[in-house]
Amino acid sequence: MNVHVLATDYDGTIAEHDRLHETTIAALERVRASGRRVVLVTGRMLPDLRAVCPDADRLFDAIVAENGALLYFPERREIRTLGDPPEPAFVQALRRRDVPFDIGHAILATQAAYAPAALEAIRETGVERALVFNKGALMLLPGGVTKATGLEAVLEALQLSAHNTAGIGDAENDHAFLALCECAVAVADAVPALRDRADYVTRAPAARGAVEFIEEHLLEDLVSLVPRLGRHSLALGQLGDGRPLTIPAHGTRLLVAGPSGSGKTSLTGVLVERIVESGRSLLLLDPEGDYQALVELEGLVVLGGNAEQALPTPEEIGQLLRQPRTSLVLDMSALTLEEKVAYGTKVLGTVAAVRSASGLPHWLVIDEAHHVLPSEGSPASELLAPGAEALCLITLSARELAPAVRALPNTVASTELAALESAVRTVQAAGGTNGPLPALEGHPLARGEAALAWLGGEPRAARFKVARRRVQHRRHVRKYVEGELPAERSFFFRGPLGALNLRAANLQRFVEIADGVDEATWSHHLGSGDYSRWLREMVKDGDLADEVAHLERAPLAPAESRRRVLAGIRRRYAV
Repeated sequence: MNVHVLATDYDGTIAEHDRLHETTIAALERVRASGRRVVLVTGRMLPDLRAVCPDADRLFDAIVAENGALLYFPERREIRTLGDPPEPAFVQALRRRDVPFDIGHAILATQAAYAPAALEAIRETGVERALVFNKGALMLLPGGVTKATGLEAVLEALQLSAHNTAGIGDAENDHAFLALCECAVAVADAVPALRDRADYVTRAPAARGAVEFIEEHLLEDLVSLVPRLGRHSLALGQLGDGRPLTIPAHGTRLLVAGPSGSGKTSLTGVLVERIVESGRSLLLLDPEGDYQALVELEGLVVLGGNAEQALPTPEEIGQLLRQPRTSLVLDMSALTLEEKVAYGTKVLGTVAAVRSASGLPHWLVIDEAHHVLPSEGSPASELLAPGAEALCLITLSARELAPAVRALPNTVASTELAALESAVRTVQAAGGTNGPLPALEGHPLARGEAALAWLGGEPRAARFKVARRRVQHRRHVRKYVEGELPAERSFFFRGPLGALNLRAANLQRFVEIADGVDEATWSHHLGSGDYSRWLREMVKDGDLADEVAHLERAPLAPAESRRRVLAGIRRRYAV
């Protein structure tokens, strides 16, 4: 995991008896010296914090105070309040009940023993206040305000992601912000419920536990803890026994190999959807225009694809990638092969620089990877290296990739068993290992099935049913809709007597001609299965071909069959 932020509670976590020990201060300084940010997330009010921690402005890049209601950025002395100030009527109701309290910008702080009186005051005045306990303390907060909302606002301001954040705490009010962090840590003497939900519990209590975590794990990018982060796995499909087939969100270097039209793009599309749905960001290099439809996903931007929509410059890509909630698909289908290699190399250089600074994007996906990373080598190959960053390469065959790239994958997937075995052998040979191949028994993979092999240690493999796409896949949108297929791959409307010779070199032209030919010509090709055959073999869209084949066999009137076939094409390709 690429950790760029440490978010920590104060009392009982890094501070004992209100103060920071010298060893704790030194550990926090090492975190910042490594280039990472340190964010304090506390229930204390800011003046109170400064009184007990005079080094706060120097030690922390940002402070979430008042349990999430107040943000403070020391470098620019900026304060932001996220909640409304205490309501005067509520304050008076508490005073009438002799509840002692302190007032902050948005918080009212008292002791847990006064919770019943506080609830009575809330009912009397009708205000929206949440009761948050912190061991013996009680905080009365505006509705919806938590340490998590405060931390989220800080990360957004710093252009960093919770998926690159490790958090550590000890008390009840730390649940929310630790759940937000990619790695949640509880010190050894934390409340039991927090320990139960944490990804890792330190051996030592309080501040000694925090220092232990920093020195043993955080400064090492959590290398030894990543296997424990199973709650962040990505589900690609379903095993035969009904269990989900998942891959880790961290450290996965996935190779998807197999012949054209076998379902690689559908499998990759499921992966992309799961990445985006999990709140992670990605950059996808799309040489053939296969992923235009992903623009329907929230937070994903598709750029390029034709001369009218120019691809962004590396500088522009760098700016976009620094937005934690933005994912990019770069459609390079309008470029020549030489231009794809040159542009892809520049993009990968930008990705490497941004990842070093912020950990973004979380995933790098390269479709038709043999274009940008060919077997004869390219400058782009040098920009990919083994590491914690997640990577997905899609290609016809692993042998078509540059030798250095072949050794990168630790997971291999395919929609064909022979292609899986070949890819695994190629990856193992490139990495200098020739271990046993994971065995997969049974019949060949059916349409909609795939197989996955985990390499390293004892190799293992599983076959699974690929999950359904949430966004309709439209294969090679630009090439098949607007491009010019060669004559041998075009559709020719010839009619029952061969009297016609109307060529459709793309789907748009096919729809136009099919809509206008006479009924006899339409029915001749329909009855011969020519439409589904062309869609399957030349357009490489098996799903659409299956749909049309069903219509070719159905007892429909010519006008109705024509309407349904063309409607199916228009629905998938927007022609």
